[in-house]
Amino acid sequence: MKTVSIVVPIYNGGKYIEQCIETIKRQSYSAWEAIIVNDGSNDDTQELLDRYTQGDERFKVIYQNNSGAASARKKGIIESGGDFLTFLDVDDTWESSYLSDMVENMLETEADICVCPFYIVNGVSRKVKKNGNTGCYGKVEFLKEVLRHRSGWELWAKMYKADLFRNNDILSPDNIRIGEDAAVFIQLIIKSEKVSVISKPLYNYIQYFSSASHIKSEGYAMEPLMAANFIDRILKNEYFYNDIKDYVDCMFLLFYSNSTRKAYIGRSNSLLNSILKKHFRLGALFMIPVPKAIYILLSYLSRKIFDKPILE
Repeated sequence: MKTVSIVVPIYNGGKYIEQCIETIKRQSYSAWEAIIVNDGSNDDTQELLDRYTQGDERFKVIYQNNSGAASARKKGIIESGGDFLTFLDVDDTWESSYLSDMVENMLETEADICVCPFYIVNGVSRKVKKNGNTGCYGKVEFLKEVLRHRSGWELWAKMYKADLFRNNDILSPDNIRIGEDAAVFIQLIIKSEKVSVISKPLYNYIQYFSSASHIKSEGYAMEPLMAANFIDRILKNEYFYNDIKDYVDCMFLLFYSNSTRKAYIGRSNSLLNSILKKHFRLGALFMIPVPKAIYILLSYLSRKIFDKPILE
């Protein structure tokens, strides 16, 4: 059997540890190893990890000084030994067939990356979020889908050939939390040849309002803009850049949307002004999901006319 390395970076995730370990143990696919990296937690994370993984040699628990999620994930990848690799956030869960269904598709399609839909769990409600149209894609074709948000750019809800990480120098942007996943995932697409999207939702993305995605601050608002520039610099090195310029405009607008939801950045900000001048295109608005396009247009007009956020 092909082996799967599961990488779980954790910082102060004590209240989710039992749930996280159980969702891994419940997998119907048995050929796995779990590398859990405790990123300098100061709660009871280490104690609980030791308790719930005791006696199960499939778990490898690593402690490092607090260095951020990207560093913890990289440490887990270095320590992994599987044929395939997948990520799990400590506060999320999997369906019991997550590993078996993803591995089966990877083997059937010989894809480098397999993507599945996921459930958005908010309290007692659970709704399916598509992650692209089902089928197999070449890398440029799939990259276009990601850049215009027809498929998500999160690292989770995906399985990868481990060699994508081991045989390539994958860069992470410094001091960026919002958008760092996208920066890494887009590089993995570039290094791949084939991406497969399946129809069955297998990942449970559980929304907590204390997560970084819900924190509002100007610092967080700037990070998506910096991430977009980081990704653009990488894409400019590729032979197909001229063929995806319209999709790059889409990406910048989507990151602009993420930024405006974190805090309002005034008209004096040179980075935001430069991005809007270069990438605000009506053609790009028509290529992204309608609700996001409407929000971006209203936010842009409010900024230009009133110099204030769309919602106060």
